[in-house]
Amino acid sequence: MAVRSRAAWALPSASVAINAPLSVFGYSDVQLLESPLREQFDRNHDLFLHMNEDAMLKPFRQRGGLAAPGPDMGGWYDNADDFTPPENFHAFIPGHSFGQYLSGLSRAYAVTGSKATQEKVHRLVGAFAETVEPSGKFYVDYHLPAYTYDKTSCGLIDAHEFAKCPNALDVHWRATQAVLPYLPERALGRADQRARPHKSVADTWDETYTLPENLFLAYQRSGNARYRDLAVRFIEKDYFDPLAEGQNVLPGEHAYSHVNAFSSAMQAYLVLGEENYLRAATNGLRFVHEQSYATGGWGPDEAFVPPRKGLLEASLGTTHSSFETPCGAYGHFKITRYLLRVTRDSRYGDSMERVLYNTIGGATPILADGTSFYYSDYNHVGRKLHYRDKWPCCSGTFPQLTADYGISSYYRSDDGVYVNLFIPSRVSWVQNGTQCTITQTTEYPRANTTQFAIALERPEKFTVHMRIPGWAGAKTNLSVNGGRAESAVEPGKFVPLQRTWKNGDRIELELEMPLRLEAVDDQNPNTVALLCGPLALFAVENIPARITRKQLLSATAVAQSSDDWSAKTDGGVLILRPFAAIMSENYRLYQQVEG
Repeated sequence: MAVRSRAAWALPSASVAINAPLSVFGYSDVQLLESPLREQFDRNHDLFLHMNEDAMLKPFRQRGGLAAPGPDMGGWYDNADDFTPPENFHAFIPGHSFGQYLSGLSRAYAVTGSKATQEKVHRLVGAFAETVEPSGKFYVDYHLPAYTYDKTSCGLIDAHEFAKCPNALDVHWRATQAVLPYLPERALGRADQRARPHKSVADTWDETYTLPENLFLAYQRSGNARYRDLAVRFIEKDYFDPLAEGQNVLPGEHAYSHVNAFSSAMQAYLVLGEENYLRAATNGLRFVHEQSYATGGWGPDEAFVPPRKGLLEASLGTTHSSFETPCGAYGHFKITRYLLRVTRDSRYGDSMERVLYNTIGGATPILADGTSFYYSDYNHVGRKLHYRDKWPCCSGTFPQLTADYGISSYYRSDDGVYVNLFIPSRVSWVQNGTQCTITQTTEYPRANTTQFAIALERPEKFTVHMRIPGWAGAKTNLSVNGGRAESAVEPGKFVPLQRTWKNGDRIELELEMPLRLEAVDDQNPNTVALLCGPLALFAVENIPARITRKQLLSATAVAQSSDDWSAKTDGGVLILRPFAAIMSENYRLYQQVEG
């Protein structure tokens, strides 16, 4: 392994860690109540809890020359030699998502306290440890060593932190030592990898630039400064430096992994205290927002397009692979969670919410054989379809993301709590020695109201900061115990409700959710999507050839018990519905309008 001298990438001696104003709650502090989001979490938890452990470990045992009982899982996950892209992706990345399944189970244990889940995590870590040997035999002729190590790293860190696995960090360090001979001397972008000798095109797809986030987390959770040094080594300054200066270097890059890298920038900012990494992440996500679909999704064909050329609109007729949904949503949730904690800017909550309801909230379940939802389709003739290969990357991020729904909903501050997502849930914490609980009841976003019931051991003074979405109309109302809140309600802000709260106090938020049209991009102002509050509404069934802006904006809900909307047009009635309510029918996100 060729390695630059330590002085070229070592940690600056004057680094000062940053304490974000907001912190995440523990997984057990937030409980999802009955809702479609809770159903997603439960389904993923149950699936991975009952997966065959020998099958999960088989690629590691095989590549380590150990006995490898159990069935092959299939798809990307297998260890075989018939991977021939682009025709055949079988055995693309053997064992690639093991760490993500371990992470999802560890987080699920932290949420539920399920002893069977914890025991499974401990067994998997122990069995995986037996496959790790110093020479890194697993990574010999392996296409994406950094990619798989990064996921394994996350799983082991989470097994230690959330499932209380006593040997997980020791195994993590051994796994780190095993992979190092197979990593380059620094983070390499895909162009850098293509310029170097390689045996297969797949060897140019590795993602060393995503490594710092988990290496910084390993440093914080273990205290081992060698992780911190490795994290600094793999910071891709060629990516972050121009972003920090406001240069949009996203076009042409692989979308999910480069958004995921923003989380490495945020960890670099929090650990090293260098503002340029915060600027890089902030500017990077702004550039993503500038070329996002109305759903909040991004990256047609898994790539960013050059801005101001109308290429997002062009993608509607050329691809059905519009947004890599579980992976993209996972990366999106992570970076908006980081930025919200640091900036307390409610717009990041708005962004997270849009992705939640219009993309991942409508993903179809992972099947027991690894058949998975992968792409959201925004083509003129869109369909919900399963991915062609079993156990792709999105099968790993989906269980992690659904376990994170709770910790994405509320944040802790010195003076109280921030309410970010409006989902049926319960959050508990201790404020000045007082046990506090807020239970949220809602049918949002089908309904425009959400209620919060406060339970306290004794009266306590704290602040509830309530997110008011930027799209909220002027009739939005926030009340406490039936009376209008004293704080001014301002869309696009967190409204502070500070008082001495008593047991049984109630908060109610009523949001005006006006209909609005959003163009796909500035170059195509007549190609628009209809939105109601956070929801994008997709046209289904028979779509009239001629639609005006006024007709779209006159849409009304069919019934209180229905997700459907209807709009009268010259060519008949247009039916629209949110992504989560769409099944096997064709749909269209963007309509061509007149007027």
